[in-house]
Amino acid sequence: MKKTFIVLFIFALPIFVFGQRISFFAEDLNFSLQKDLFEVDGLYYFRNLTDSEVKQMLFYPFPDVEKYGEIAYIHVNPENDTTEMVATQSPRGSMFKLIIPPGGEVAYRISYGQKLISNQAMYIITTTQQWARPFEKAIYTFTFPENLTLDSISIPPDSIKTSPEKTVYYWYKEDFMPELDFIFNFTEK
Repeated sequence: MKKTFIVLFIFALPIFVFGQRISFFAEDLNFSLQKDLFEVDGLYYFRNLTDSEVKQMLFYPFPDVEKYGEIAYIHVNPENDTTEMVATQSPRGSMFKLIIPPGGEVAYRISYGQKLISNQAMYIITTTQQWARPFEKAIYTFTFPENLTLDSISIPPDSIKTSPEKTVYYWYKEDFMPELDFIFNFTEK
């Protein structure tokens, strides 16, 4: 029992310390779906809670590649900058370098594509709970073409817009602590 507690403490300590230095406070993301490719593109907002510059490696998790398909690409850049910040990539996720000035806020553009192996796509948002704070603001759009039908979605949208070419779902959340990941089930017409 004592050994289990020590191991849990060692793993929890970096999350606690990390959470004290920076805050992951908002995201504004666009999801798009084609028959065999799910893409995520958007801005992730971080705040430095200290009066010292923060240089930190962050882990960006991917949905299970055995269940959803391999990652075709990933790019991580500071907003309005082409500097690639990806350090490593594995089937489980990617590490990237985060730099925030003292007391500052930054946005990083992250985009990735996953080659789908079934009629299901996923975006992981429940990892927000590890930061121990809800998003101040979270905005999501999900676009898919008219030749696909969305059969189910784990988080109902706030609004929907349709046209002959595509359908777009919209979410706008404040003080948002996700309890479910986005899971999209679809079929081809």
